[in-house]
Amino acid sequence: GHRVVFLTNRHDADSHSIKGVTIHRYQAHRSASPETHKYLQSSEEAVLQGQAVLREINKLTTSGFQPRFVITHGGMGIGLFIKDLLPDSIHIGYFEWYFLPSTTRHLTNTFDLDIQLTSRLRNLPILHELENCDIAVIPTEWQKQQFPKEYQNKLKVIFDGIDRDFFKYRPDYSNNKLSIKLRDRDTGKLFTINSKEKVISYATRGMETLRGFPEFMRALPSLFEKHHDLKAIIAGADKRAYSYDAPTNGGSWKKHLLEEIKGQIPLKRIIFTGLLTYEDYRDLLWRSDLHCYFTRPYVTSWSLFESAACGARLAINKCPATENIVDKKSVIWVNLDNQSEINDKLSAGLEQNVQQSRLLPGFDLTTSLEKWQILLNEALQKS
Repeated sequence: GHRVVFLTNRHDADSHSIKGVTIHRYQAHRSASPETHKYLQSSEEAVLQGQAVLREINKLTTSGFQPRFVITHGGMGIGLFIKDLLPDSIHIGYFEWYFLPSTTRHLTNTFDLDIQLTSRLRNLPILHELENCDIAVIPTEWQKQQFPKEYQNKLKVIFDGIDRDFFKYRPDYSNNKLSIKLRDRDTGKLFTINSKEKVISYATRGMETLRGFPEFMRALPSLFEKHHDLKAIIAGADKRAYSYDAPTNGGSWKKHLLEEIKGQIPLKRIIFTGLLTYEDYRDLLWRSDLHCYFTRPYVTSWSLFESAACGARLAINKCPATENIVDKKSVIWVNLDNQSEINDKLSAGLEQNVQQSRLLPGFDLTTSLEKWQILLNEALQKS
């Protein structure tokens, strides 16, 4: 019964319609100038995004649209000027990250003073949006802790929410393994994993250092040598989403690492599925004998929450980003900076009957929606 407008700069937005939601597009009139000081290019880009959003909102307001709430994804400039045009609307900023040297160093190959200063000034639009929004939301306590202490009290933790009706323990789970078929979403190629094969899996949006892809690949020669019936299933795109390019093969970490371990492993036992549908991805989590989630300290992937919700048998690297999410006793913990330990613990995990992981309470979609409803209603009552 409410009027909901979704603003996006995606060109394919119309192909992803949402019932009851009107979609409008905004577009910046130019990109940041290459002549702008590089420390400030992200700030200029944020200003251009904020202007573009404001122009589109202004069109809506002139046609009589006066929103009670405006919710923006903070940090990229989208919410910079909301209160200037809509002083009476309640502006909620949804924030994800604040750049600190201790975590930014994992995003770059070399971390010198110049890069540190560049990354630190990426916080300028983030701080401005955080300062000027009425309410601020952030998904996890870990992400909240990255922000200056002066702002942490303003940030309310509401996780995005995992759909436990979909990501759930397999109802007919038993010791009998599944035989599954996985289809590469990009190529259409079909892969069959039979019930007799042993499977170690890894799933990612982009194959890169931030998510421990090199460490996973470097473990395979040792694992294949000890487990002759093993297959490695790797789901995801051959790209980097956050961190830096590989030193060879046009920046592809997939090609670089395959070349590095060439001759040490039978390549036919590694299956790259590409991107998967949610259904195939869930089947992989259900089928895997050991699923690996690795990350450097950064925003924790949804895939960790999803795999734990499915009861996947998990190997996780211990770091601040992976704490307080999964029952500690239900997974295998590894040190991402100790390759021999990774090799040994993954091998041991494949030999033993690893128990199903358990996602800690509070990360389900129902809880998330309840918290959002309380937040919105309380904001309306105070306005």
